[in-house]
Amino acid sequence: MSDEIEVGLVSNDVEATLVVNLLLEKGIAARSDASSTGPLFGGASFDAGHRILVPVESARKAREILEHYPNFKPRDASADS
Repeated sequence: MSDEIEVGLVSNDVEATLVVNLLLEKGIAARSDASSTGPLFGGASFDAGHRILVPVESARKAREILEHYPNFKPRDASADS
């Protein structure tokens, strides 16, 4: 993949999968850094959130698509420069 940029953050593995698949369906080569930390404190897993990454040249289009996703936390586009 070309140079990537973070376009936002989701809460857990399931949301990461949904967002990445949505972007892939729209033709954007997206991925997340989703990898659960595993069991913690007696079996409960800790999931601090996952970044959604896309090629730099697709960031604007990805943000336009994801602005309609209610649980998506966008990353400030002004930080792209």
